[in-house]
Amino acid sequence: MKLIIHRGTHQIGGTCVELRSGKTRIILDYGMPLAASDGKEFDERALQEKTPAELIKGQVLFDIPGLYRGQEPQVNGILISHSHKDHYGLLSYLHPGIPVYVSEGALKLIHVLNVFTHKRSHVIISKPCIVKHKVSFDIGDFRVTPYLVDHSGFDAMSFLIEEKPTGKRLFYSGDFRASGWKRALFDRFIKNPPQKVDCLLMEGTMIERQGGAYEDELAVLNGVEGVLKKAGKKVILAYCSGQNIDRIVIFYKAARRAKAILVIDPYIATVLHVLKNERNKIPQLDWDSIRVLIGNYRGRGDIYINKIVNSDFKHLTFDIGKHKIKAWDIGQEKALVVMRDSMIPLVKKIPDVKGATLIYSQWDGYIRDKKKASVFWDFIQANDLRLEHIHTSGHATVAILKQLAGALKPKRIIPIHTEHPEKFKECFGKSVMAVEDGQRIEI
Repeated sequence: MKLIIHRGTHQIGGTCVELRSGKTRIILDYGMPLAASDGKEFDERALQEKTPAELIKGQVLFDIPGLYRGQEPQVNGILISHSHKDHYGLLSYLHPGIPVYVSEGALKLIHVLNVFTHKRSHVIISKPCIVKHKVSFDIGDFRVTPYLVDHSGFDAMSFLIEEKPTGKRLFYSGDFRASGWKRALFDRFIKNPPQKVDCLLMEGTMIERQGGAYEDELAVLNGVEGVLKKAGKKVILAYCSGQNIDRIVIFYKAARRAKAILVIDPYIATVLHVLKNERNKIPQLDWDSIRVLIGNYRGRGDIYINKIVNSDFKHLTFDIGKHKIKAWDIGQEKALVVMRDSMIPLVKKIPDVKGATLIYSQWDGYIRDKKKASVFWDFIQANDLRLEHIHTSGHATVAILKQLAGALKPKRIIPIHTEHPEKFKECFGKSVMAVEDGQRIEI
């Protein structure tokens, strides 16, 4: 088994890993980088109207023969761990005939995001193959077993990959944690892990970061509930990713406990709708105390409704209409309003918004640079908002990484999805092999 980490040995995001065995070649994730080759923040607009050859020259894509559109396919499959763009965002450049192995939930989230983004950002998976927890499948010389993991990305997977001719085994952690509502998945995995793992390809997002004041989703729930109950105003604002389902669940639970309504927008309403099934308990439009904020954005109507009407989810506009709320009606009862920067023109019209509390429930790195996050900070200042940072990471702490490594007992640990691979040896000892992007490794 030959391994090449094309990107990820010294950076978070943009993961791309290649595995080879005989004539079989597979790719693990192909994500959009968070940082450009010069270290600056990656600008997605740099991709516009560029060919794979041009992007390979610019070190955005990698020279992997038979992977891209216009080439004869030489890659047997692509495994996508979850639906965060830093793990799947460059799929649109790959040959549509190559099977993409992805969980059902992740595929739905990739599809729904296309509805709300510009066409140039769409990722269409032409040949999806749905993977399920602990249901093994073969791709040429490889046998793959997916493991559902706890992560802020819904329906995320790790992968155990066995080279059938030799029995060599690699475990790719993907992004994971053990602090969410799916914590039991990690506990069960630790009790009964795969055996005889030769190589653990393990994420290290948090290897040099502190866990923060909120250790898990339960602590976040209690924190949000506390803010809602103590808030002097009836309007409380909240920032979070619209695809962070664990966080939306928390906002709903906290709102119910505080006898408040939860106000979402049509985008989040659509995300929740597509993930509905008989097995999960994800809030839906017809649940008690949920309202959908509808408004007129700069004279163009509701920009999100306009996109839904022109999509496969057109039928959802009827249900949204039954539960809609206008900005000027918010505040008649206590309300937790979930928002993001693009919604500011509408949120500013809420009568009781000035002096309100805003719960920021994302990684604070997004707003640390006040110049880059000027839209957010200008909104805070203009409305005299009280900021509360209540968040827990979507990634494993060092303690959890040690539990994973201790359970798998791999012969070798290779850091990935980290800015500090050198810290792995301090934490995991001699079994660590720090490598470089593009380096060929024999497992």
